[in-house]
Amino acid sequence: MAHDPRRLERAQRLMRVQEQMRRVAEIELTATRDRAVAVEADRASLLAALGTGQFGELLLTAANRRLQGLAVQATEIEAERIRQADILRERGLAEKRAEALVDRAAQAQAKETERRALLDCLDGLGQRRPGDASLP
Repeated sequence: MAHDPRRLERAQRLMRVQEQMRRVAEIELTATRDRAVAVEADRASLLAALGTGQFGELLLTAANRRLQGLAVQATEIEAERIRQADILRERGLAEKRAEALVDRAAQAQAKETERRALLDCLDGLGQRRPGDASLP
């Protein structure tokens, strides 16, 4: 296989992109978790208010609708959280694969550099200089 000197650079660029994508997925998951906490806080405060008897008969229906809406939101947010956690896991795996690609490209570049240095050394040994004795 021919050595591509830009292979390491491209692999490093890919790794940086994968890292950025993972960070974005982490931020999105954190925002979703924050939304879930906010919905749960709304539900808790509404239930606490209902427990104190602040609501009259007329407002109980509205509070019930609000609780049902919050339950639907919580279910949707949980589904979104699971989806985003899966995306984050995939992004993390992609980042690990990119890191492995960078390692392999760096090793290949190091081997190629070593091979070229050895060839240069052999070329230097193989060239006769005026006044040199014949090779042993």
